[in-house]
Amino acid sequence: MAFPNQQILYRVTQGDEAAFSQLCSYFQDPAFKFCSVILKDEKEAENIIQDVFAKIWNERVELKPNDNFQSYLFINLKNQIFGQMQKYSDPASRKQYLDKMNAQSHS
Repeated sequence: MAFPNQQILYRVTQGDEAAFSQLCSYFQDPAFKFCSVILKDEKEAENIIQDVFAKIWNERVELKPNDNFQSYLFINLKNQIFGQMQKYSDPASRKQYLDKMNAQSHS
């Protein structure tokens, strides 16, 4: 049985917090690795993941149990990361943000 199965996703759409907790637990490590590699900042990765899972919970009625949840999750993670980076679109802010990330990854 591949996880998450349609039944778990359906339960999430119905507001089942235990099913959502299973979903989050299953994808926590792969999501963390994905975000950490891109951001090079574990704390920022945790914040992004928390935000995305909160968004998914808040929009759970729109989940489609037959769709590929993993793709849906990682698209949302990527969009959240790039949205976060756009906050630092001017060169000075971007340099400060990247310097912060590099300093934290070397400590």
